[in-house]
Amino acid sequence: MKKRKAAFFAVLLLVILFAVPVMADSMSDILPGAGAARNVFTERDLTQLLELAKQQSPEVPEAGSPEEQGTDAAEEGGQPEQEQQETVKEETVQAEEENTQQEETREEEPVTQAQPVTVTGGSRIVCIDAGHQLHQNSGQEPNGPGSSVMKMKVTSGTRGVSSGVPEYQLTLDVALKLQSVLQARGYTVVMCRTTNDVNISNAERATIANNAGAGAFIRIHADGANSASAAGASTLAPSGTNPYCPQIASASQSLARCVVNGLCAKTGAKNRGVTITDTMTGLNWSQVPVTIVEMGFMTNPTEDMAMQDPSYQQKLAEGMADGIDAYFGN
Repeated sequence: MKKRKAAFFAVLLLVILFAVPVMADSMSDILPGAGAARNVFTERDLTQLLELAKQQSPEVPEAGSPEEQGTDAAEEGGQPEQEQQETVKEETVQAEEENTQQEETREEEPVTQAQPVTVTGGSRIVCIDAGHQLHQNSGQEPNGPGSSVMKMKVTSGTRGVSSGVPEYQLTLDVALKLQSVLQARGYTVVMCRTTNDVNISNAERATIANNAGAGAFIRIHADGANSASAAGASTLAPSGTNPYCPQIASASQSLARCVVNGLCAKTGAKNRGVTITDTMTGLNWSQVPVTIVEMGFMTNPTEDMAMQDPSYQQKLAEGMADGIDAYFGN
């Protein structure tokens, strides 16, 4: 019996001595450095493999939680169609940084950082944020100060169903016109951005308005819906029970009401009223009266093309300015 056990262990030892170098040689085909080190699997090898896997893996589109529209549930990008002038439906506006028609994520590309605040004009201060930007930033930031809920920093927005124009371009075109109109009326104007190639999160945009001591923070966006017939303009504002900025809720709702009424009176657009929501990062971080303006539906062919007309854009700007005048009591 002892002889059989000795023979067995001798054979086993020979097998092990033979197999180890063979296995190491095989490993050298798939693990950098494994052939040279034989049976050493280093942290450097793991890092190289992970980098290689990232380079070879296909890009995964960002998940969206589309609202009623299904096409632009991006931050400050839409709410359900409504016949009433005001609703109190926080659930109607989903995660602000979600978007199912967004541009390809390009976080790794160098982009211009937040621009210096541009301040010009008279005594009353209005901060204008042209919604979205050229490249989305899918990094995360808190939904509000101290919040454990994390949201995407910013997306590039939706795109015109007929024009093909991206939302970030439309919002900038109108924002620059609104800047000119307000300056001509004696306002001090603070621009969150004046170009598309920036990297400014929604919380950072609100911080720009806060630091400027703005009397009104106007966040310009365009809407989207599953139905091409959805039409009209609306505004959004925080509720009185907002956990982050309840102190500005009443003023923000007043601002939102004035702006949507002024815009619709000037353009003739359907007035979809004010939606109250506490889900928007750009609202929750604001410490000054704030509203999101949904100028019209880029998924509606007629409204999409109208919003590309410079003369209609001028009416949008003048209508918003009329609303701002009304808010300030002019």
